[in-house]
Amino acid sequence: MKDKVNVAVIGAGYWGKKILAEYVNLAETVPYVGVSMVCDVADENLAYCHDRLNIPKDRLGRDYEEALCSEEVDAVHICTPNETHHQICMEALKANKHVLLEKPMAMKATQAWELVGTANSRELCLQVGHIFRFNNALKLMQDLIAKEYLGKLYYLKLQWTTLMPSPLNRDIIFDLGPHPVDILNYLLNKWPSKVACKGRAYRRAELEELAYMTMEFENHLMAHVELSWLQPGKIREATIIGTERSATVDCINQLVRIYENSNGESFSLDVKCNNTIADETNHFAVSILGKENSNNPGPVGARNVAVLEKLKESMEQERTLDVNLGN
Repeated sequence: MKDKVNVAVIGAGYWGKKILAEYVNLAETVPYVGVSMVCDVADENLAYCHDRLNIPKDRLGRDYEEALCSEEVDAVHICTPNETHHQICMEALKANKHVLLEKPMAMKATQAWELVGTANSRELCLQVGHIFRFNNALKLMQDLIAKEYLGKLYYLKLQWTTLMPSPLNRDIIFDLGPHPVDILNYLLNKWPSKVACKGRAYRRAELEELAYMTMEFENHLMAHVELSWLQPGKIREATIIGTERSATVDCINQLVRIYENSNGESFSLDVKCNNTIADETNHFAVSILGKENSNNPGPVGARNVAVLEKLKESMEQERTLDVNLGN
C-alpha cells in the first residue's frame, strides 16, 4: 500500500486557489501528501500559483490531460466549472486517478451515478466537495440531533444568501443549492421524500438568482431553504426547531446557540472552529491511504444531484414532486 498521495489540482480559479493553498500547506506539514501538478487554461491563474504559492513552473500546465497521463499523479481535485465536472471526472477515473470533485458532481443524476459506478468498478476513491460536512459547528449539531437533545424535530430553516453578481451560465439551485441540501442530509441522515420549489431571475432573462425550496421528510418533518444572490450581507445559517429546544447555527463563524422552549432562555455552546478546507483535503488523502472511512462519498453527491433535479422540475412544473434518488 502506498504511503504518500500526490495530488494534482485541476482548475485554479477563485475556489481552486483556496484548495491548492491548503494542499501546499498540508504537503509542508505531513509526509503523506504532495502536490504534483496544477492545471488551468488561464495564464494569470498559473502565474498566481507560481508567484504566490511557489508551485514550480514545470508543475504547471494548461491541459489537464497532462495530469491524467502522469504516473506521478495519484489523485486529482477538480475545481472547474460545474458543467465540466462529469467529463473531467470520468476521464480521471478511467485514467485510474482518485478524485475529489467539487459540487455539484454532475448536472444530471444519471451522470453522477455513472461516475459512482466507474469509481466502484475500478476500486477508486471518489469524493464530492460538500465542504460543510467538515464544519465543527454542524458536526456538533448533528450529534445533538442524534441524541435528541432538541426533542422531536418540527422543522428546519436554512438561509444561504448574499449579494453578488450572478455567475455566468449558472442557476442558483444547482450552484448554491448543493450546500443546504447536503447539510440537511448530514444533520438528519435522511433524504427528502417530496420537494417543491419556486425560483426567479431578476437581473437577467433566465437562470434563477432566487429560490425558495421546501422539502418533506418522514414523520411530518419539513425543511425550508432560501437561496439568493440578491440580498446584502453573507448569511449561511441553519435553524432547527424541536419540541424541547431550538438551535441556530452560524455556519460561517461556527457558532451554535440553543433556545430553551420552557423558559425562553438562550445560551451559546462551545465550538472549536476548524479549517474546513484543510480537514476536507486531509480527509481525501487519508481515505485514499485506507486510514479512515469516507465522510463525503460519491453516492452522497449523486443523491444530492437527484434532489436538485427534482427541485428544478418542481419549479418548472409548478407542483410538488416525489423524489427518486436513482440508486
